[in-house]
Amino acid sequence: MAFEYTPSGLTLFDAHAHYNDHAFDGEREDILPALLSGDLVGIVNAGTNPATNSEVIALAERYPRCYAVVGIHPEDIDQNADIDATMSTLERQLNHPKVLAIGEIGLDYHYDEPPRDVQKQWFVYQLELARKTGSRVVIHDRDAHGDVFDILSQFPQVVGVMHSYSGSAEMARQLAARGWYFSFSGVITFKNAARLAEVVPTIPLDRILLETDCPYLAPVPFRGKRNHSGLMEYTARRAAELYGIPADELCRRVVENTRRFYRLDSTGAKA
Repeated sequence: MAFEYTPSGLTLFDAHAHYNDHAFDGEREDILPALLSGDLVGIVNAGTNPATNSEVIALAERYPRCYAVVGIHPEDIDQNADIDATMSTLERQLNHPKVLAIGEIGLDYHYDEPPRDVQKQWFVYQLELARKTGSRVVIHDRDAHGDVFDILSQFPQVVGVMHSYSGSAEMARQLAARGWYFSFSGVITFKNAARLAEVVPTIPLDRILLETDCPYLAPVPFRGKRNHSGLMEYTARRAAELYGIPADELCRRVVENTRRFYRLDSTGAKA
C-alpha cells in the first residue's frame, strides 16, 4: 500500500528522527519525498553508532531537506571499540556539510547496560569533542537526570538540545540559562504525561523544538503505531494548547528555533 499523507497546514521541522530504522525498509523512498513535498521544511536524522551514523549521512546526501547528527548512543556503545579512533571518525564526519551536531549521546540508566561508568566515559569523550570542535550536541537522558546535569555542568561552553525532554522544570530553567534547547515528542500527548505537560509551558518559547523520534513515540491517537513526521501535527497542537497560543504561531517559532539551534540559514544551508 502506498504511503498516504495529508499535509496539516502547519509548517513543521522534525528536530529528531530515525528514518534509517528498519521499520521504514521498503517504504523509505516513498515516505520521505511525500513528507518533504508537504509542510515539512526539514528532518534531522540521528545516528547512534558507527553504522547508523553512515546511514543518516547517506539519507542527508540523498534528500535535500534531510540532515544528520552523528554520535554514539549509550545503549550502542561497543566496549571493545577504540574510543579515540571512534572520536576521530566522528570529528571527520562533523565536517560534512549536512552533519549538524554530535548526537545522540548521553546516559541511559533504564537497563544499566552498559555499566554506568562506561556510559559516562563515552559521554564525556563526546562532550570533549564538542568543546574542541564548537559543535552542538543532542542529548539522550533516560532515568539519568542527575548525572546528565552534573556532567553537562562540566562543559559550560557546550550548547545542546535535550531530546524528548523528560526532566524537571528546575533542570530546564538552569539549562536554559546556559543557552540550551528542549525538544518534545509525541509523549506530551499521552494521558500519563501530566507532569511533563506542566513542564512544557515553563520552557521559554524561543527554546522549544518538536520531534518525532520516529519510528517511536507516535502521538495520541496513533500511540503504539509506527511514527512519522506527518503525525507531528498532533504534538504541535498539544504544545500550542499547553502554551495557550495558536498552533501556527507555535510552529513558526519552533521552525525558527530549530534553524537557530542547528545553525541553518533560511535556505537550509549551514550558516
